[in-house]
Amino acid sequence: MSTTRQPLRLLGRSFDGFDRALGRQMPGAVAEPAEHRLPDILELQEQVVAGSAATSGETDLLLVVTDWLPALIAAGKVLPLDPFIARTPPEGWPDAWHPALRELQRGPDGSTYGVPYHAGPMMLLYRADHYDDPGEQAGFAERFGYPLAAPDTWEQYLDQARWFTRPGEGRYGTIAAGYPDEHNTVYDFLTQFWSRGAELTDAEGRLSLESAEALDSARFLYDLWHTHRVVDPAGAQWDSVASGVRFAAGGASLMVNWSGFAALSAPADSPTHGRVRCAPVPRAAVPGGTRVALNSYWVLAVAAGSRRPDAAYELLRGLTTPEMDRITAQEGGTATRLDSWADPAVSGLAPYYEQFEEAHGNTRSLPRDPRWPQISEVLNDMVGALVKGSAQPAAAVAVAHRRLTEIG
Repeated sequence: MSTTRQPLRLLGRSFDGFDRALGRQMPGAVAEPAEHRLPDILELQEQVVAGSAATSGETDLLLVVTDWLPALIAAGKVLPLDPFIARTPPEGWPDAWHPALRELQRGPDGSTYGVPYHAGPMMLLYRADHYDDPGEQAGFAERFGYPLAAPDTWEQYLDQARWFTRPGEGRYGTIAAGYPDEHNTVYDFLTQFWSRGAELTDAEGRLSLESAEALDSARFLYDLWHTHRVVDPAGAQWDSVASGVRFAAGGASLMVNWSGFAALSAPADSPTHGRVRCAPVPRAAVPGGTRVALNSYWVLAVAAGSRRPDAAYELLRGLTTPEMDRITAQEGGTATRLDSWADPAVSGLAPYYEQFEEAHGNTRSLPRDPRWPQISEVLNDMVGALVKGSAQPAAAVAVAHRRLTEIG
């Protein structure tokens, strides 16, 4: 008597681009039935990082952000891929991927735990039609005393967000993702904090926010929402995906977000089709300041509880071929392979590909610390209070500092 095996199961984050791409990819990625499920990011984090989805046998392959990998590796929830790679590596591994996309999935012992599926990093996205408009250029230069161009510093970013905010027209200068899902809220703070030359640990290596840079970073974010009011208040309920969708719909003139969201403007029926450019993230014009772009990407990893890890790895290999990587790009995700970036059929889909190699050379990632889920929760709560306006910057930072010191 024969029995029918359950399909291979992939668990990842809700995103239309992922859903469309996987819908096309899964049937041809492996020679047996496979299915995918994509809950929202908070539910995914609860199931995978805090829960047992990776170990219970209910999931074979995970599509997870690199931020979570240190905790998943420390908890034994994902399998090292080295034995699989030694037998049958992904096509072109490792040289087909930029070095910046090969490090964050490495464990403390040097083992590899994932292969990239969708990449960042953060970049500045801005409306070419707004910046090229002669009337906007003349008016901006008259008010602020310098030419209108993609902002080089955070001060210029704020000037331009103020300029393009026209409340009477229902228009805001910039967009931020304020939904407290430990994603863009945390990244936005760290982008400000690190660009000011600060670190999350003090001279003794203890977690700390007791610095002028922490307060300045918190104040910058608070002022965007409440002092200058250059962000749509509705953004307090937008996650990164929703904020990217809003920008593609014409909701603002500039934003700092994941570069991949520029692909949402690629369809011919998009109101911003052909009108979006990308540039480096602004820098902090302070002593010791620099330009910091957050690098975080989504990898495919074999769940430790998979009852068929060899088949799960074959699915991973099938989803990371050049053909499948191009499908990811075509459906609204971001290709991760160097050969895809160099392919005119891919690079023509979004304005960031021509700058991707350079952009990945100036990135910084989240701390590879098993305590990161606790740290992220603290920073998320702090920024959430700033976005809601329920705490002034100094008070929000003080609470976050105390909570970080308690983590140890």
